[in-house]
Amino acid sequence: MVKAWSFVAALFLLLLTVCGCFSANFICNVSIGPTQGIVIHGVKDCAYPGLVTLPDGNLLTAYVCPGGVFITQLSTNEGATWGSDSIVGFNGLPSLALLQNGMLFLSTSVGDASGNGIPTYMIGSIGSGDIVTWSPPVSVSTPAWSYGCWGYSPVVQLINGNLLWPVWCYTDATQETGSSTVLLSTDGGVTWQKQVTVGNAITDGRDYDESAAVVYPNGNIVMIMRHTNPGLTDKYGSYWRSMSNDGGNTWSAPTEALNSKYVGRPTLALLPSGGLVLLSRAQVAGDSETGFGTSWDEGHTFSGFSSLGVGDPGTDNYDAMSLLPNGSIGVVTIHSITGGIIQNIDYRNLVDHCSSSMETSKQASCSRSSRLNSKEEEDSGAAPSAPAA
Repeated sequence: MVKAWSFVAALFLLLLTVCGCFSANFICNVSIGPTQGIVIHGVKDCAYPGLVTLPDGNLLTAYVCPGGVFITQLSTNEGATWGSDSIVGFNGLPSLALLQNGMLFLSTSVGDASGNGIPTYMIGSIGSGDIVTWSPPVSVSTPAWSYGCWGYSPVVQLINGNLLWPVWCYTDATQETGSSTVLLSTDGGVTWQKQVTVGNAITDGRDYDESAAVVYPNGNIVMIMRHTNPGLTDKYGSYWRSMSNDGGNTWSAPTEALNSKYVGRPTLALLPSGGLVLLSRAQVAGDSETGFGTSWDEGHTFSGFSSLGVGDPGTDNYDAMSLLPNGSIGVVTIHSITGGIIQNIDYRNLVDHCSSSMETSKQASCSRSSRLNSKEEEDSGAAPSAPAA
């Protein structure tokens, strides 16, 4: 009987390993990969990086430096080294996306004379040697929101080719409470015909700030929204989820996906195996760090976070992710020291250890394991453990 049980246990562990789910707490395993690079070193006030993978597999990052100037840099070796910088000559906090037509979409916002946000974008044309020519900035009107909207998150392209741009909008002149919305375009961003509220600050009774969206192969659009607790700092809060299955026209009521004590702007990436990575400021081993967790149920629940190894972000200086041709996830992030003094913009990559060929069974078993692990931690009163994400 003992031998039979040992055989069953060994088989179970083997199945978990094949699934990519075997870790100390049975959460699907995504780990930091071997590639580590430095985009920019020792500059105190350069921050808020965006990242995109170009059609030829090279990486382009954009970030903002003193004076509000955008700077871009190119890597031709999957983030190991980065070329000389190129000044774009615009201000704001840049996010990058590659559209299906091969053009780049740089999203940001600028403030008007009253300090109200105006979503603004530029279209990039990729030329020889991956030199990008940028269009003049284009402003997007949000007439339903008198106190401004801010669009610092990447645009996502839906299966039908439409564009969806997550933006948050202030509800009153104090600019202390925001609602989460999306702008929708059916003509590649030439016009934005519709703005839909996803998380309503007034009816939901909570403040929504930055958000991020991903499109699953089945067409479901999942949005993760940052909820910031009231107070003197924007450091504390939780992450909330909403889903649309009709192209962003209607959304489910937001539900809490993760309460990790500390919050920042969420950044999302889909893994080849079907999992979802959330990267942001979070509580890791009791401390505020830049970390990452995974979800195997379309963002309903997330694993405990693992540290990215770049320290406490201090202030929320943003991060960005992009899928590489080899199936790993490229990351650009701020590397800080004590007190939040910025040292570098660093590059990391995340490796998916789950097999894409076993997506269906893996998602089911990993999701069950994740929920079981979370339930056990709740019953014990322990903080979520995070040896692997």
